[in-house]
Amino acid sequence: MSTTTTTATTTTTGSIRLPKPAVLKELKPLPAFDVSTATDERTKTLGQLLQKGHVTVAPLREPELILHSHLPHGSVQHLQLLGSAYGIGAGIEQLTKSYEHEITTLVSIDERFVRGDQIEKANWRAHLQEKKFTVAFVDFFDEEVKKSGGDWKKVVEEYLYAGPEPLINGYCGGLGHPFIHLAYAYEYGSKEVATQALSLGCTEYDGFHGLIDHPSPDNSTYKTTSLAEIMQRVHDDQRFDNIFALPGITNTELLAEKYLHIVLEHWNAWEVVDPLQQLEQICDLSVLMAISTGDAIASFDFFCIHLMTVAHAIRLLWISIPKERHASILKQFALFQIVQYINQLRPAFGIEKLESVDVKGRDWEWVYSTALKHKWALDSHFFKVVRAPKVMQDTYGTKDGFYLKAALKFLDEFHGWEGFGAGVAGFDPKKDGYIPE
Repeated sequence: MSTTTTTATTTTTGSIRLPKPAVLKELKPLPAFDVSTATDERTKTLGQLLQKGHVTVAPLREPELILHSHLPHGSVQHLQLLGSAYGIGAGIEQLTKSYEHEITTLVSIDERFVRGDQIEKANWRAHLQEKKFTVAFVDFFDEEVKKSGGDWKKVVEEYLYAGPEPLINGYCGGLGHPFIHLAYAYEYGSKEVATQALSLGCTEYDGFHGLIDHPSPDNSTYKTTSLAEIMQRVHDDQRFDNIFALPGITNTELLAEKYLHIVLEHWNAWEVVDPLQQLEQICDLSVLMAISTGDAIASFDFFCIHLMTVAHAIRLLWISIPKERHASILKQFALFQIVQYINQLRPAFGIEKLESVDVKGRDWEWVYSTALKHKWALDSHFFKVVRAPKVMQDTYGTKDGFYLKAALKFLDEFHGWEGFGAGVAGFDPKKDGYIPE
């Protein structure tokens, strides 16, 4: 039986509709697992594979990979594939198969990588954004965890939030993978994943961090608490027309050099007055922008998808983040979202493309079982996209099938990643990305 329903929505200025908000008074903790103490075989297997990968492959695939903190590969891919596969119910055999496949695409830790004796407490910040220290940072943070008696959360809090320019303010660098990695660390209670997340935060430290550390003068020409309105205005702003020939992450440099004042005009317009409620808005908007911009012909934009997977990570981390950091993290994400959206040539988005999805009696059990058997199941980002809407539904409710329809649309229409444009040094999606047989 075909089933198409209309989602109860709210409309912001600019006619962007989002699902009606749940308006939660607090966020409840999501299920978490401690792989270091697990007794069931499936969770123990996940922990063993994460530990094995920790000492085998580097957080970044190559020391020289990627200019300016973009698109990290390495144990990032391996962890995200395993973590998200586990999260949607992959069994021991599939977890092992995923690990064995992914490990063949990564680079083993060897003499090419600078090791930990180059990084110490007195100089670690001097090496921020230096990718050649990808393994050295892991070595350093591993040692810091040992000195703290295994209390990795204490180490994370010390290095993320201290000082006038805290590391956390640059965590949207590397396409937000430091946030994603850190969320897995908390979800699975893994000190190995935590030190990798800190390493990523150091090597991928976002160059826009100064806008969070030391806010520039407010050049906004309007004010709103709706990020949906901001994104609609960015979409409609003709000053961004034809500034790039192709989409892609490499557009960031030109955007920062010549058009940052326009970006900031929109970014400064967003007022964070209720972080908890605006987190929900960010989650729903990210689903909309990630999924409604794709279809069966064009497939899905790799960079727009990361708007949703990073929002998912921030939701997972929310309870673990000090409350006084909530507003600045939302502002950091908003800047990330605006920049990535402009980089990808501001594709049209709207809830209508999700409302029109025919559920056909399918549910989340169908979504997960279909994803696990899908021909793209070994792609390192595939399961993340399926899982993120479910976590948001677990947080905010069904919203008339909004999240389920997003997952169904992705499964029905995905046939590879798009949006790379001319590509990026060190990564060719035609060769380096997963292509099913």
